[in-house]
Amino acid sequence: MLKNTAIGIAIGLLVMGGIWGLVHLMGDSRPEPDLIAENTPGDSRGVMDLICELELDLDGQLALGIKENEPSRITMAQIDFEKKSGWYQGRIAISESRSGTLQLVGTRLKVYRPAMFQRFGVMITGEEFVIDRKTGSFVQSLNLKDGRTVKLIKGTCAKVIKPPF
Repeated sequence: MLKNTAIGIAIGLLVMGGIWGLVHLMGDSRPEPDLIAENTPGDSRGVMDLICELELDLDGQLALGIKENEPSRITMAQIDFEKKSGWYQGRIAISESRSGTLQLVGTRLKVYRPAMFQRFGVMITGEEFVIDRKTGSFVQSLNLKDGRTVKLIKGTCAKVIKPPF
């Protein structure tokens, strides 16, 4: 009885090992596609849709005297390599209807738009966001009339992979 159980366990382990080996042998050896799938400037073409989880940067919040505590939020962003522009959604954002100018700096995608509006008691002269394709980090900054640059929003973005249906 004990001999039959041991033989059954051994056969079961051999079958499981064989299945595991086949799965890994036949599986795709390439890493999962993500934000850095096309991280070289020469490969940057078309449109990149991103989903980002963003929150207020505490230092920026204090610098601008923002009292409200905003919860983190999920939002969309898009980089259009053909039009050399980009945008992201939000209350303080470079919107789709008024997108900014895209600049590629290594693995970083920098989108800038000049501005001239009053908010938080200061004059804002420019706004930009930078997404690092290597790390997925997102930072949105405001340029103020007094010469300061305040990082207001930070977070992480990932490339949206659209299913084939």
